[in-house]
Amino acid sequence: MSTRSKVLAAGPLVVTVGLAAQPLQAQTATDEVVLEPITIEGGQTSALDNVEGYAAEAAVSATRGLPADVATTPRAISVITPQQIDDQGATTIEEAISYTPGVTAQTFGVDGRFDQFAIRGFEVQNSNSYRDGMPLRLYGFAGWRTETFGLERIEVLRGATSSLYGASQPGGLVNSITKRPKFENSTELMARASAYGGVELGVDINAAASDELAYRFVFLGGETGTQYDETDQSRLYFAPSVTWKPTDATNLTVFAQYQKDKVPDSYILVPQYGSQLPNPVRHYGNDFYSNNPSRNDIETTQNYIGYEFDHAFGDGFTFRSRARYADNDWTNNTGYAAAFFSSAILAGRPPVPNAIDAAVLVNFDVDNKAKQATFDNAISKDFSFGNVNATIIGGLDYYQSDYDGTQSYAFGGVNLFQNNSIITPPGIPTGTLVTNSISQNIKQTGLYLLGNFEIGSNLIVDAGLRHDWVDISGTTSTVSPLPFVPNTTTDLDNKRNFTSGNLAASYNLDNGLSFYGSLARSFNLPPAGVDVAGKQLDVEQANSWEVGTKFRPLGTNSLLSVAYFDITKKNTPQAVAGRPGAFEQVGEVKSKGIEVEANYAFGNGLSILGAYNYIDAKITKNATNQGNRLARIPEHSASLWLAYEVAQAPGLRLGLGARYTGERFSDNANTAAFKVGGVTVYDASLTYEKNGWVTTLAARNLANKEYVSYCQIDNTGILALFPAINASQAGGCAYGAGRSVELTLSRRF
Repeated sequence: MSTRSKVLAAGPLVVTVGLAAQPLQAQTATDEVVLEPITIEGGQTSALDNVEGYAAEAAVSATRGLPADVATTPRAISVITPQQIDDQGATTIEEAISYTPGVTAQTFGVDGRFDQFAIRGFEVQNSNSYRDGMPLRLYGFAGWRTETFGLERIEVLRGATSSLYGASQPGGLVNSITKRPKFENSTELMARASAYGGVELGVDINAAASDELAYRFVFLGGETGTQYDETDQSRLYFAPSVTWKPTDATNLTVFAQYQKDKVPDSYILVPQYGSQLPNPVRHYGNDFYSNNPSRNDIETTQNYIGYEFDHAFGDGFTFRSRARYADNDWTNNTGYAAAFFSSAILAGRPPVPNAIDAAVLVNFDVDNKAKQATFDNAISKDFSFGNVNATIIGGLDYYQSDYDGTQSYAFGGVNLFQNNSIITPPGIPTGTLVTNSISQNIKQTGLYLLGNFEIGSNLIVDAGLRHDWVDISGTTSTVSPLPFVPNTTTDLDNKRNFTSGNLAASYNLDNGLSFYGSLARSFNLPPAGVDVAGKQLDVEQANSWEVGTKFRPLGTNSLLSVAYFDITKKNTPQAVAGRPGAFEQVGEVKSKGIEVEANYAFGNGLSILGAYNYIDAKITKNATNQGNRLARIPEHSASLWLAYEVAQAPGLRLGLGARYTGERFSDNANTAAFKVGGVTVYDASLTYEKNGWVTTLAARNLANKEYVSYCQIDNTGILALFPAINASQAGGCAYGAGRSVELTLSRRF
């Protein structure tokens, strides 16, 4: 049986293996340790579901759902456990993965609309966000917001994944694993209060109705404030699921989710003069709201329903079937600050370059509807020959999305910051100035073959080959009465096929040390849009390789790892300034670097999570930006989280963390004026557990450090209506998240 199968025999067979989910205070390698066996039954495994502390020994993202040992798998993978999510007060995916190597979070600053992050130099939120191994892609503004209370764990798989899942960015993916029914009775009641005001209540009920039937209901609802006094946000989340297990060989789970969010417009730009640079008029802090507070409504409803089915036929054969239908309805009616200037212009006086005290507001209306359907059917076979134990997986998956969206821009007035008033100068058009529309259908069919081979007791080889057929159709259009905005209509009819592959191997010594390497070829679909000439965008292609080493001290669940990666990608899309909905494709980019990760328990109550990233991400072929660094990607970043369980006070756990993000450019042109500096922020938590009660006080950015994450100049083109303002406009910047403090009380029984 292969190493993958040592963690879980492919499918719902009953297997006992010698792995254990260790508590946070794991033994050191010198202690005498007896590893309790893990029993895997009916498709449920304690290697996945009952992880304690910060270290998980198994992950599923690198093997299309079959748990594999993270220490010996020849891929770089990190697991964010429930305890880490709770201790660090992470309520979004962006926050949960902020201590993960290779990840750059909040690439555009704080943004409550959806998560934005990069892995290994590539921004991946559009295409590489997965839920239970199936994609939930972002189209237009219809991005998915994930409720962490509904998750069992989060896995970050770094490196190319096209041989596994088809179209994807080469940096890696984030796979959120949903809570599923277990054959046990348990209940969790949760109340979470925010220092910004407001409370959320959560309920997680799991029950075994019989030996064959189990169900789970997860609910969360409430309203909380944000770092802006002008905005509040609310959520209603409900996720029921049922598992039927008529025999040890058959397992069927049916699941659904309903999530309704009302999110204020919390992506805020403030004047660069007054935030990053001095301003004689005033300072604009990270709680300053420059948008129109009377026009800041964003609502989204996201639903899905699906099933997971496994059946073991015997003799090593297992059939696995997955399907899910998801839809996301997003509406946006906001008025955002598009350009900043000196109000002296309005009085006919010469502008004072750094005395920025006003903004041109743009009314931005969005109506996006995105539907996605995923089907995946596979057969796996375990077998042995000679000294080789192998698992082969062959499958066919199908993905289809239908997206319809409109984005319209109109003049929304002038916001005078000194007296908090919005005025409308005479002679300015008040109707819609630009409308972008798109209707797009994507069909992707993939045929894949994966193999895992354990050769002898030390060598593991992973291989994957996949061929995808992609059909993109639809229409895009731009309509505007403005003479400087072209009116265009483009029909989309793009058929492509692509073969991707991966070959990886690891050599695992008996002392817990492992060496691995991999080669991969991958592809990704371009965003919905066209180039400046109205032509369809080409498929993005990438080649990559990686080498690394991992070390798990014997008798512990700690893990230390180092990886070096090298990625070359062609046809990377970049939005064009002044042309909403238009892109240009950078000829070639290259990202290479080093990742270091430490997830270590010292055995005396102290545990650490440490990460360091060096990422050299540059444009290597382009007419104007060749040699420049990729936008929003720091060269250096690091994080460290310390957790200490106080022996003198059983149940008390203290946490302290630091996150460093290095300096970076806001655009691919590497505009010096829009370079943002490096910053370190600190987090802390205090947790006390007793008699099933758990109380956690968690703070992120404890010192409320004000720091700029991103800067820009207006690129909508509407400012051409204001020649004087357009000629003298100053930059706008987005802050990183300010201090957030939450008190969570939960009862588990």
